[in-house]
Amino acid sequence: MKRLIQLFLIFGIITVSISACRKYEEGPNISFRTKSARVTNNWKIEGALVNGVDVTSDPLWAKQKHYMYRNGSYIITIVNPITLEARNLQGNWKLYDHNSKIALTTKNFSGNIDSTNEFNILKLYEKQLWIRKVDNSVELHFAPFE
Repeated sequence: MKRLIQLFLIFGIITVSISACRKYEEGPNISFRTKSARVTNNWKIEGALVNGVDVTSDPLWAKQKHYMYRNGSYIITIVNPITLEARNLQGNWKLYDHNSKIALTTKNFSGNIDSTNEFNILKLYEKQLWIRKVDNSVELHFAPFE
């Protein structure tokens, strides 16, 4: 009986340790793909919160496409909701702070000024990416598209 209690205690400690070591707020605990490989994808916005307000259906957010390539290059396609003209911003993405954050650097539409937005990674699965700006003003939920 004493042995059984010890086994349950060890199992409980291991379970608590694994859940406490979670890299991202929303998971996953374990993945066989690298974090860079999971970020590399063609993403669309599935959910967007700006200052706590859901703006997912706003055309500015709903029509965005984000292309994150293995070499660290990044393209975001933004569709003007009035003219429906699509424009691309090019830049780079980079994981940092032990892969818990991502920096998205883009040039403006004229291509000459760099702008960097830093995000905490909340969830990073092969088919889900959730990020929140470090100032908590914007939270984006991405899903892949073909």
